[in-house]
Amino acid sequence: MYNSNEFVRRTFYSIELKHQICKDHIENGLSLRECVDKYNLSCHSLVHDWLRKLGYVAGMNRRTRSAYIGIENFQTLPDKSQKKSTPLTPEQQQIELLKKELEDAKLLAEGYRRMIEIAESELKIPIRKKPNTR
Repeated sequence: MYNSNEFVRRTFYSIELKHQICKDHIENGLSLRECVDKYNLSCHSLVHDWLRKLGYVAGMNRRTRSAYIGIENFQTLPDKSQKKSTPLTPEQQQIELLKKELEDAKLLAEGYRRMIEIAESELKIPIRKKPNTR
């Protein structure tokens, strides 16, 4: 049985405040620790959850601690790899998007090729058409 003194009081945050914290983290470059200190949050995982739930980040991979950013929010994030780069024109953005899609298609084709090789060699399943057959 719990005493009334043992209950942890939950704090509820408004949706406006959640958006402000997420924007401070993304646009102003505040670290999670700085967000926790500035807004008196209980832990930094709140910010992770809000980023994902409010659409700033598409999803989090806990194993690698990397974030997958949605296309709609990509332009709002600071680019850490390039110093002071010029903004891309819509045509250049389209080219970059097509390059990424081509790379994904190549990886998918390679995966299918390997899967067929394994099926033919280990499982003895003939999949490819042999030469000189009709």
